[in-house]
Amino acid sequence: GKITKMGDKEEPKSKLVDEEEESQGNWAAQVNLPEVPVVTGEESEDLIFKMKTKLYRIAENQWKERGNGDIKLLRHKEHKKIRFLMRQDKTLKVVSNHFLQDSPLCDLLPLANSDKAFMWVATDFSEEEKGVQEKFAAKFTSAEMAKEFKKAFEDAKLFNKLLKEGKEKELVFAPVVKEEKKEEKEEKKETEEKKEEEKPEEKKEQPQIISISLKINYRVFKKKK
Repeated sequence: GKITKMGDKEEPKSKLVDEEEESQGNWAAQVNLPEVPVVTGEESEDLIFKMKTKLYRIAENQWKERGNGDIKLLRHKEHKKIRFLMRQDKTLKVVSNHFLQDSPLCDLLPLANSDKAFMWVATDFSEEEKGVQEKFAAKFTSAEMAKEFKKAFEDAKLFNKLLKEGKEKELVFAPVVKEEKKEEKEEKKETEEKKEEEKPEEKKEQPQIISISLKINYRVFKKKK
């Protein structure tokens, strides 16, 4: 037999081939990993309000855009306390996260005499665990939406105040809002897109029908003459 020195490693060819085949055979199995559910931190809360808005924050003594996304009011299932949460669209980065707090915090004020925007101050936890006092402003697409937000925000603030004071009998529980799942949103979008595609075809057909009817009427009129 062949003598090898210490440190030399001579592997049989058959073993090397087997390892290569084995790695190729298992590659597909390694790629197809099971889906892991995304934990958002909202699992223990009920959604009681949701609305699309543009959020601003005071930074360096001026209003700066914080993000576009959905404002959410979330009521905890156990301790019942309500918090304000907003995530940036697509990235889902938290841009505002605070409880509805007692005055003078969370007092809504009109922004620049506008009926579509409100500003408020709150202890925010979106970036710091200890919480930082921030001044926010939310701008809506209509005065009706802004009014709806104001009512939900102030109702939630009163709810937290009564909860803190132990006045549970006076609490008014806002109904839970059912949030659309990702699959439902995509299905809804596809249906809307199909409707939009069908509309131009209908418009094209109408002038053709009118032009044909005009030709027929003209020929009839000519024959009568």
